[in-house]
Amino acid sequence: MKQINYNGKNEWKLAPATPPLRFHSFHRKDKKMNNFAFSLRSHYTQKGILPNIQYIFINLPDKMQDNLNSGKMKRILLSLTALVFLAFCLNAQTQFENPGFEEWEAIDYGPIPEPVNWSSVRTALPDNLAKLAPPVWDSSSDAHSGNYSLYLVNISTFGIVATGTMTNGRLFADLNPNKGFSYTDTHDGKYNTPLTHRPDSLTGWYKCNPKPGDFPTVKVILHTDSSSIPVTDSTNWIAYAFHNFPGTPVETWTRFSIPFHYLKEGNPEYILTIVTAGNGVSAIADSEAWYDDLKLIYNDGTDINEITANDLNVYVNHKILTVFLDDAHRTNVRLQVLDITGRPVHVSHISTGIQNRINLDVPTGIYIVVANVEGKVLTHKVLIR
Repeated sequence: MKQINYNGKNEWKLAPATPPLRFHSFHRKDKKMNNFAFSLRSHYTQKGILPNIQYIFINLPDKMQDNLNSGKMKRILLSLTALVFLAFCLNAQTQFENPGFEEWEAIDYGPIPEPVNWSSVRTALPDNLAKLAPPVWDSSSDAHSGNYSLYLVNISTFGIVATGTMTNGRLFADLNPNKGFSYTDTHDGKYNTPLTHRPDSLTGWYKCNPKPGDFPTVKVILHTDSSSIPVTDSTNWIAYAFHNFPGTPVETWTRFSIPFHYLKEGNPEYILTIVTAGNGVSAIADSEAWYDDLKLIYNDGTDINEITANDLNVYVNHKILTVFLDDAHRTNVRLQVLDITGRPVHVSHISTGIQNRINLDVPTGIYIVVANVEGKVLTHKVLIR
């Protein structure tokens, strides 16, 4: 646990942290408020509240606020904030940071921002090449969910095709494309994503418009220490998940699932991911790809599990379930959501081949989604927060 610093102004800051977190207290005159309440906020724009910082606000009753600077109150708040931060970190370790590409931030070179916790060739090393690199990425309002997706495009410049590329590590650029790579920078939190679990697969959504002879790719490795894609020595790889998409246009959002192939026992320390609009060093100019809603799937109880047939897909956004059954020939499928005791908390009928949205008013916990299709029972375990 990193040290929490108190500045004497009713503010505690945990630093450094990724993403940065600040803990504030504020006074709320509400006679019904008789305990602590926590709420997570981000991207505030009011004066004094900084963008790209996630804040946890602590609402205090009057008497507690009056005694805020007492030693006892400090110890209470420090303990509570430490617990909240620990829970936040444990949750963040099991999934990508900014997996839906909803958050974007300005960079030093060029007017196009990058998705937070992801990086492009414009933030690559060395700087002299990064400044000259074409903008092969952008945000797109054509999203599978939320407001934005990631758009990548291959651009020809100086007689070389720059592949539309985004990574959660850092790129090393070279005028010889065969010498470029993406790597995990273990010394800079902006260019690494810690992961200490063993996911079964990577899922996400994509669209693409490749030129003839080209295709988009996704490459992911789980590793210890530092590593790269590509690499000459893969001895510290724990697992990999590589996939080449079809070389034909995909005009509607389409789900993909890529299994991890494990090379050894033990847990990784980092996950390194690179997504592209074209076939690496053989990419063809003007190929395009869109990505959204990346997710790691587990069967070890750490997060959302996918334990049965792949044709039942369930996604969770707070208490809204999006259910998709990959069978365009059936309608009126009976769907149930059960709690861990087996009690139904939702029963309805859905259509297949489309996204069905279900609003649930249930407590936080683990639930089982059950679909009955032609005598076959499909189940999917979800965690609702």
